[in-house]
Amino acid sequence: MVVVVLAAICLLVGSGRDEGSASTGAVRGARPFSEFRVVEDSVDYLDPALAYSTESAEPVSLSYLSLLGYRQGSGPGGATIVPVLAGRLPRVSRDGRTYKLTLRPGLMYSDGSAVEASDFKYAVERLFRVDSPGVGFFSSIVGAARFAKTRKGAISGIVADDATRKITIHLTKPRGDFEYILAMTFAAPVPAGTPANDQSTDPIPATGPYVISSYRPNRGYKLTRNPRFQPLPNVPATNPDTISVRLIKDPNVALQQTINGQADYDFNAIPPDRLGSVQRKYGSQLKVYTPADTWYVFMNTRTPPFDKLAVRQAVNFGIDRRAFVDLVGGLGKPTENVLPPTYPQYRRHTLYPYDLAKARALVRQAGAEGAAVTVWTTDIYEFKPFGEYLTDVLGKIGLKAKLQVLDSSVYFQTIGNQARRTQIGISSWYQDYPHPLDWFDTLLNGERITPTHNNNFSNANVPAVNATIDRLERRPTLTKRVNAQWAALDRRVMEQALWAPFVNHQQTDFFGSDVDLHCYFNHVLHFFEWGRICKKG
Repeated sequence: MVVVVLAAICLLVGSGRDEGSASTGAVRGARPFSEFRVVEDSVDYLDPALAYSTESAEPVSLSYLSLLGYRQGSGPGGATIVPVLAGRLPRVSRDGRTYKLTLRPGLMYSDGSAVEASDFKYAVERLFRVDSPGVGFFSSIVGAARFAKTRKGAISGIVADDATRKITIHLTKPRGDFEYILAMTFAAPVPAGTPANDQSTDPIPATGPYVISSYRPNRGYKLTRNPRFQPLPNVPATNPDTISVRLIKDPNVALQQTINGQADYDFNAIPPDRLGSVQRKYGSQLKVYTPADTWYVFMNTRTPPFDKLAVRQAVNFGIDRRAFVDLVGGLGKPTENVLPPTYPQYRRHTLYPYDLAKARALVRQAGAEGAAVTVWTTDIYEFKPFGEYLTDVLGKIGLKAKLQVLDSSVYFQTIGNQARRTQIGISSWYQDYPHPLDWFDTLLNGERITPTHNNNFSNANVPAVNATIDRLERRPTLTKRVNAQWAALDRRVMEQALWAPFVNHQQTDFFGSDVDLHCYFNHVLHFFEWGRICKKG
């Protein structure tokens, strides 16, 4: 899911052994103020076990802290892992299979109850009980596979001692990205006994600087200060007392409300036909940044006609990637790669130059002419025009295509449900953490396919790809040689046409005139940090 203010950033910063030093990137002129008003298009969940959209990333990360996190500040240093609820970074065994951490003393939830070491164990087990999209990140823990099947007993590989605050995690195999996983909000402790169902509308007690104090689905939500929160070395104090969020799907309405002073910040992408005028009239209120993202067409390899390689290749030849860039007003660059160009493992592919005639020939060769196809997309900003363009292309290459547009609040749950047998559609990925495993293991490893909340929308299950991911997972140090192997895997995935990537998309942050952008910074993983912004005056 998640995701940088500078285009040419190298994201693969090693996990620095910061043991809790003062945070970097302190905001100049930080001043508390009463309310920061946000408009965004949608939110999937506000439960840390289920939240997995870019829209939910900020409110959830402001409310639920994990054992580890990331250094504060703009630039590549923000990708450095630091301790948060843990007092220091984990001690890792020489074989890479055991991680030992200790909670900071005196931690409390917003309801006044103590944060216990066993709450981390409960939170991970709860992921499996609620069919979280994050379960695959924890599948390497000893006992997790059995617990996933039975949901009884406990995950034996997590040992927690509340008296000493110590947590020990045993893995079945070394996993080079496990510190990053411990920094995800999926790993945030929650009170033992938290119900094993969606708690978005009855928010779980918080450990972060804010509490989700109210949520009205499809309307909005509110964050208020957590009265029990004390700033931590890597989690500083925040400025707004309250963050009020209205959910507005129409990007024109959201933009106009921000221009008119009814909102302080527009999370939504600025409509392409208004971008030029906004840059001319309100350039000082606009920030354009390049996240680590890839937008792509998924094709379900389990369902006809996309179970045939020739048809998947036809889609790749049939789309004009420059047309996708035009649809976002030029804010992006065409791509054929899984990985974004900000990654040191990136090697640009040119496997599929635009060629409609070749695409039509491949469809005929596969015996798929006239095959009925439903294109899935959602109703928000770029997704819908991307889906409309793709539907048109599929018709031109010989398929009988129709468009299915879903509400954004249920889109990813729907296409991630195997029972729906979605054939083809539009998706995007913003990094959860800066490692190739977050792309290939999460999105393209056949061993990670799940019945619900599945992230492998193509149901890609190529044994050679799975084996390469599993082998590279054991290589924690990203040397030049290892990076070259990840680059080769990117090419192999595209030779199999498991996706049709089309654009690395730039994004916009637009602010009201009374917001002080001296306090703005865009974190390499968390986007714009809401809690650090200031007001003028």
